[in-house]
Amino acid sequence: MPDISNLSVEELKRLQIEAEALIASKKDQAIEDAYNQIIAVAENVGLSVDQILEFGLSKRKKSTRKAVEPRYRSKVNENDTWTGRGKQPRWLVAELEKGAQLDDFLI
Repeated sequence: MPDISNLSVEELKRLQIEAEALIASKKDQAIEDAYNQIIAVAENVGLSVDQILEFGLSKRKKSTRKAVEPRYRSKVNENDTWTGRGKQPRWLVAELEKGAQLDDFLI
């Protein structure tokens, strides 16, 4: 990398402008390359890009998770529930620290 510490402010500003233009150009080229790769893949499988995207969207819709029913409920606030998955909520941790058992909160 060249030493730019001896450049004047004007030279540094010009260099900055040139660098920003080069960055934008390289980003545009990367996008164009990606587009051409997508077109090539679509042609290889005999589909249009729209058909591939539609296929991908239909796959995503099928994999949506359904809500899990809560298994535990707070005795203090009925709105505080927990499914039993993931990290235990604060209200439950606080109750367990007071000596309560997890089974005490089963719905």
